[in-house]
Amino acid sequence: MPKKILILGDIFLDIFEETKAFKISPERPVPVLKPIGKQLLLGGASNVAANIKSIGGDPFLISKLSKDKYSNKIISLLKKKKINHKIFFNKKYASSVKKRIVENNHQFLRIDNEKITNLTRSDEISIIKYIKKNIKKFETLIISDYSKGFFSNYLLKNVLKIFHRNKKKIFTDPKKNNVEYYKYSNFICPNQIEFDEFLKYHNSFQNNKSLLKIFKLSKSEAFIITRGAMGVKIIFKNGKKINIPQKIINVYDVTGAGDTFISYITFFHSKKIDLVNSVKIAIYACSKIVQKKHTSTLELDEFRSVIDKFCQEGNIDLKLKIKLWKLAKFKIGIANGCFDVLHSGHLHLFKLAKKNCDKLIVLINSDQSVFKNKGSGRPKLKLNTRMQFLKMVKGIDLVEKFDEVTPINKINDIKPNIIFKGSDYKKKNVVGYKEIKSYGGKVFIIKNYKNFSSTKLIDK
Repeated sequence: MPKKILILGDIFLDIFEETKAFKISPERPVPVLKPIGKQLLLGGASNVAANIKSIGGDPFLISKLSKDKYSNKIISLLKKKKINHKIFFNKKYASSVKKRIVENNHQFLRIDNEKITNLTRSDEISIIKYIKKNIKKFETLIISDYSKGFFSNYLLKNVLKIFHRNKKKIFTDPKKNNVEYYKYSNFICPNQIEFDEFLKYHNSFQNNKSLLKIFKLSKSEAFIITRGAMGVKIIFKNGKKINIPQKIINVYDVTGAGDTFISYITFFHSKKIDLVNSVKIAIYACSKIVQKKHTSTLELDEFRSVIDKFCQEGNIDLKLKIKLWKLAKFKIGIANGCFDVLHSGHLHLFKLAKKNCDKLIVLINSDQSVFKNKGSGRPKLKLNTRMQFLKMVKGIDLVEKFDEVTPINKINDIKPNIIFKGSDYKKKNVVGYKEIKSYGGKVFIIKNYKNFSSTKLIDK
């Protein structure tokens, strides 16, 4: 059973009041606004959870609220999005509300109705006990600190130690200046201002000696620093630095972009994707989020678009590409052959195969493999030429060679949803039939087109 991503932190109710300006006030030179609609959305740590949920992750949220009309709406939204949660209620706690007045699709004004209320010690102890008891259910922890009273040094210290001792990764979105508060966080994700505040608080500067001091205090693996239009800088504890640029885009609304960033890094890293590529995908996702209205998450088609774009531009290997396609719930199909002479029969097969899958991979025999299968004089066309022809065919997403007599090793590596084959084969005789059935896939037989055959054409 897949393990959950635990999210701890302050949560808000984000209210977006849509208005229309219809005149200038006679009392003061300000616009008079007429309310035309209202949107209630999850904010803070609950937005982190919503982002993870929207792309197929399994978040579990722990936070605090007062018992009032705002907390009722937050709980209703959590239930609607099917986000598992454990909320601690106390009439002394605040249910924070951030109300944005929006006119002509742009934020005109923000009103924060909130106060800082600390967790009671009894609730802190309850949270620590709950996490200790359920630690095996969690794979990763996100600390979403908004400095609204949820995190005391006592709670942070105990929770971080539990995850550290159990060798589970911790991602932290910080607000406190003292980096020691977040000790044992594997990855700390400040913006540039917050990172500079760390250095300032510890009387440090951005040189190797100071960075060593910061890493010693935090026991972290890396700092992932967001720098707006300048992109992201990753500083590793061994001193290595990687700058990942941000493409120039039209920014519409940055509300909640930081929540999206840490949720995506955590989600992808929890799926065994390396940190640098996890950060790169998160940047792609945030570039999509800031072009949407209000506090946003990605719909499935938008998430797929992000993955598609990254796979096309990212220069990544087959293994990572397949993993990302599967996370985006693309249906993967495979067709294989020598394709020594590309003919109408092949094009017919590719066309029908593409109609029945999202991503079509064509596995092609290497020159050595064709010789072993077909004998002397084959292939007529060298591998590079055959691959070039296939890459020109509309609907084929990827062309991969294999050197063995059959593509069974590639099939086992990819684990596709469907294997496509022409009707000169019976399902049970198709290479990979037993294997694909074992993990829930199927073989799809496509009727041959006018009995075309490369061998027959070559023999003529």
